[in-house]
Amino acid sequence: MITKTRRITAGVAAVAATAGIGFACAGAAHAGTMPVTRPGEPTVAMTITNHTNKPEYLVGATAGQGGQWVNAPQRVLYPGASETVTAVAPFANSLTVDAQYRIGLFGPTANYEIENMKHNTNTAMSGIWGPRAQNYWMNNSISSRYPTVNVGFDQW
Repeated sequence: MITKTRRITAGVAAVAATAGIGFACAGAAHAGTMPVTRPGEPTVAMTITNHTNKPEYLVGATAGQGGQWVNAPQRVLYPGASETVTAVAPFANSLTVDAQYRIGLFGPTANYEIENMKHNTNTAMSGIWGPRAQNYWMNNSISSRYPTVNVGFDQW
């Protein structure tokens, strides 16, 4: 009886430890750690966090001309959730990554976009538009630049 209880307890502890490691690594994707075809090719790691009380529904996404998804955007980004979208552009000199989400079923569209170019890394095309767009706002922070761009978006 005691042996059975210990086995169950050990099993639960192992599952909890594995889950904890998985959650700790969820945000660990980094543009500098992705697979590249040649040194210096553009990579993007874009972390999006939904701080609203509504799910965001994917309406469109692109890894740009010559880009390839490593981790494509999720179909639904639930309230309080984060995702890290990653892409590479083999044999290219730039990479533009874009993900568009509708906030709620009938709300505005949030556009998360990063341009990764040698002399200009920017989020100029990011923003929120559509019905009730004034009820939401977006912040972004670029933490590294060309060729390995890391950007975080917080949507409130």
